[in-house]
Amino acid sequence: MAQILIIEDEHALGGALAMTIMRLGHQSTLVASGTAALQALDHNPFDAVILDIGLPDMNGLGVLETIRNAGNKTPVVILTAHGTLDHTISAQKLGVADFLMKPVDLSHFENVIESLVASRILVTRAEPPGTPTLIGGGPGMHRVFLGIARACHGELPVMITGPSGSGKTLAARLIHTNSNHGSDEWFRMHGGMIKHSSSLHTRLTDHHGTLLIEDLDALPDELQHELAQLMENRSPGAPRLIATMQKNPANGEADIRIRPELFYAFSGLTIEMPPLRDRSGDIPELCRFFHGMRPETRGSNFGISSAALSALQAYPWPGNIRELQSVLEHAWALSRGDIIYPGHLPPHVAQVLQPASGSFTSSELESAITRWLEAQMEILAESSWNYDKFLEGIEASMLRFLLEKFDSRPTRLATALGMNRATLRQKLRRYGLREEG
Repeated sequence: MAQILIIEDEHALGGALAMTIMRLGHQSTLVASGTAALQALDHNPFDAVILDIGLPDMNGLGVLETIRNAGNKTPVVILTAHGTLDHTISAQKLGVADFLMKPVDLSHFENVIESLVASRILVTRAEPPGTPTLIGGGPGMHRVFLGIARACHGELPVMITGPSGSGKTLAARLIHTNSNHGSDEWFRMHGGMIKHSSSLHTRLTDHHGTLLIEDLDALPDELQHELAQLMENRSPGAPRLIATMQKNPANGEADIRIRPELFYAFSGLTIEMPPLRDRSGDIPELCRFFHGMRPETRGSNFGISSAALSALQAYPWPGNIRELQSVLEHAWALSRGDIIYPGHLPPHVAQVLQPASGSFTSSELESAITRWLEAQMEILAESSWNYDKFLEGIEASMLRFLLEKFDSRPTRLATALGMNRATLRQKLRRYGLREEG
């Protein structure tokens, strides 16, 4: 149960907010002035503050500034009838969790409150990054790591496929750095920028090291044929060849413009980078890594609310890792290095939490179950996989959560769920869940 301070001089609105908070199972303290608010904050700890800009005795921003100057980092939500630029900039500099415009949408207010008082996840400090690396713990990234390891110990041409922003260039650089060519030169060329065969001849005959051709399918058709011939007849000591493409021709996509002979020349070793939407379980570790890359926050901890992390893991990430880094930079700028809440995320990312869209429930549930199943299938031999056991694991977690929500009282829980009490008790005993005596 959270304790929430409401600073609002409009009696009707303050009462409505207090009733909403009570309906969510939390407690509130309602004050009507800035002076009363500061006194309440001096004597009581609060989990969140709802602050109106227009107060009778002082400006709400003055209250916020006093709170922050006292070292109080309690999340604050601003209420305002006029979202002026000056107010928004000033409030943002002082670190606010969210803004709500009057008249307040109470259903949206509920979502904001739940996101503020949900558990916060402390992401431990990250060491300053050294050599750039790839991060991931799921099966998709394990296959990438295996492919990179194989590529580092050979001379075969390498094809790296994957959507934009998924890390193809970084994977190529890691292969170069950890191969026999690591101390030699590294060249990058974009397929669409190569217009003359002399460019290919020069790079493939007069240089050593590694040559990366990005977007190989953008190479003009006649040069694709010429490159395939050069690869077939390349001399010892020629550069190691790595190519990238967004789509994998082996997957049967018909709109890829690449000549068969060139595709086969690169088909000996192919690495497929998974999109970020397929490995949302890696997002906390990616957040930690990008936090460690920032000079202004390097070596410090940062926190993220469970609701904000849920939004990051439910969002489909069309821009993949590159987009995630940009979104995090946006959030860190608004949070001023404190806990990231959904209000600090760009609207198109935060809106996946809106129940009306239906995406939060389905996407986040599917993401969580996928991560759990991947972990189970990693640690269990295939002969031990059992659908009923997997289902029981999910049901046990669900009942454990619900039982705690209902103060370990199965009778109340059974009534709320519309379940026979004897059936519920039987399930609780099966999963070893304790109930109040």
